[in-house]
Amino acid sequence: MGKLRIGLFFGGRSTEHEVSIITALQAYENLDLSKYEVIPVYVSKNEEFYTNPKFLSFKNYRDLNSFLLSSTKVIVGSRDGAGGLWTSGILPKFIPFDVAFPAFHGSFGEDGSIQGVFEIYQIPYVGFNVLGSSIGMDKIAQKAMFKEWNLAVGKYTWLKRIDFIKDPKRCLKEIQNVVKFPLFVKPANIGSTIGVNKAKNLEELEFNIEVASAYSDKILIEEAIVGENIIEINCAALGYLNVQISVCEMPIRTGDALTFDDKYKRGGKGSKGGSKSAGMASLDRIIPAPIPDKLTKEIQDATFRIFSGMDGCGVARIDYFVDKKTNKFWVNEINTIPGSLSFYLYEPLGIKYQNLLDIVIQAALERYDDQKKTKFSFDSDLLSLMAQKS
Repeated sequence: MGKLRIGLFFGGRSTEHEVSIITALQAYENLDLSKYEVIPVYVSKNEEFYTNPKFLSFKNYRDLNSFLLSSTKVIVGSRDGAGGLWTSGILPKFIPFDVAFPAFHGSFGEDGSIQGVFEIYQIPYVGFNVLGSSIGMDKIAQKAMFKEWNLAVGKYTWLKRIDFIKDPKRCLKEIQNVVKFPLFVKPANIGSTIGVNKAKNLEELEFNIEVASAYSDKILIEEAIVGENIIEINCAALGYLNVQISVCEMPIRTGDALTFDDKYKRGGKGSKGGSKSAGMASLDRIIPAPIPDKLTKEIQDATFRIFSGMDGCGVARIDYFVDKKTNKFWVNEINTIPGSLSFYLYEPLGIKYQNLLDIVIQAALERYDDQKKTKFSFDSDLLSLMAQKS
């Protein structure tokens, strides 16, 4: 059996463009190249698709604009039932691949957009499906879903940017009727804590809503779950037909919440690429988390419920708040394509990063095989009947 050809997609029109590149290159560094041939697909901030083997090395990003001039523009498509890339130009060339591996973070890649493209061209792809990816990017939809499943969430409310622009005083009054300071203000569909700020009073609340509204048309406002007994706990799920739940971790933060710098700039040990490509793996953390076994099991069970309920595929990390005095926990959010693909949560179980990548690729193929059992078209004589009547 020959190598599987992997289309590795990254970049995109997102505030997390650079984070996506880090995730993609870290994954490439750990793929078993005796099993896979990797076709890099870089998506610019202008949503132009390029391929070039040199995209797989960090050193080539020093002068990206010049580098793009020597790269080949491509579009996603198909030929004879096979998915892949069409090159631009007078004599376009088709580059087929077996599995798409989207390593996007944020808008137009993590939110179901690119997943829809892969669905159209019948390309197996790593990660959640269109609906799961969309919910995974919408913090407000997540909260409603968790509540429906009787999982505890912090007290929250939300508003539309257009309503805040129209009548900020009314919006601020309505917010204060539902939640109490201190509050966290977040763009509803963006990651890496970009645009997230804490508000201790009305003036800070108004300002932070304005900041968040620059990144999203919906803004989430949550009561802060903070205090000397409050810790954060993360847990992941992996697979498709056979779901494996990870150990729990306790990330170490520098303030009231993990910041972009906490996640991506503080260094630490990473993968083969070292700290510059470590992404979320560089975050200081305690693994396994210092919590009771019973609580660990409850969080792992909740992680399985969320992953399965969202028709999970690949890998996802779910973040929780825990009161270590009472052992009560709240679901914070799900990350469908978390930084570093949560490989560090599976190493204690004997699953190395390379093995994890094998599993998420296999999961993509398992789901694709399952999807082929579904009929998406239906033959009908409706048009001929309409033609006869016209």
